[in-house]
Amino acid sequence: MNTPKPFTYGYYEIVIRQALESGYVVSSFEKFSASAARTLILRHDVDYTLNGVMQIAEIDFRLGASSTFFLRVHAHEYNVFTPHVYRLLQEIREMGHEIGLHFEAMTFGRALALHPPDVLLKEKSVLETVTGNPIRGASEHRDISQVIHSTPYYHDVYDPLDAGFSYYALENRFFKEIKYLSDSNGIWREGDPTLHYDKHKRMQVLIHPDLWFEEDLLLKGPYFHGLGH
Repeated sequence: MNTPKPFTYGYYEIVIRQALESGYVVSSFEKFSASAARTLILRHDVDYTLNGVMQIAEIDFRLGASSTFFLRVHAHEYNVFTPHVYRLLQEIREMGHEIGLHFEAMTFGRALALHPPDVLLKEKSVLETVTGNPIRGASEHRDISQVIHSTPYYHDVYDPLDAGFSYYALENRFFKEIKYLSDSNGIWREGDPTLHYDKHKRMQVLIHPDLWFEEDLLLKGPYFHGLGH
């Protein structure tokens, strides 16, 4: 039997299944347990489109894993207030996954001359209004404008936890103190996660649903573009 190609949904299933078979508890941030012998925090940043979000959520659910989906509230490509997105968020929660904030306080604040911590508080409030639930976690969205304008990371200037979050995805305990892997821009810089199982007891794996597909990325319709983290 041929092995599915990287970045296909079939290959994604292999990545998650092998983690589970290797003894990892694959979970969202909110369900992370430091007492487990092996843990893999599964993170999904929804950068540009919702194309692939439900497919990834369903695979996680079917395999018995939970994950955290970080959503933007300033995205041009999707609107968290529209009915179909509202229903999508409900369905993701019903599967046992977590919704977090993919915030843009530094870029939004820079462009409009607003204080980034004030922007972050408002972003958090907006997503809580939409979901009807407290938003406990956050990750920062980075795009090409931050490169052009040399915009620093939020955590290099402010503390995201001051906004009332329980955790931030790039806290030392989730970033520097455990193995961190990301598929940002379609590149696994240290090889995909299957190469790292059994080498690390604690992992955070970031997977962008925009990048994954059934047969070919171009057949998905709207999909990931530009620089994103």
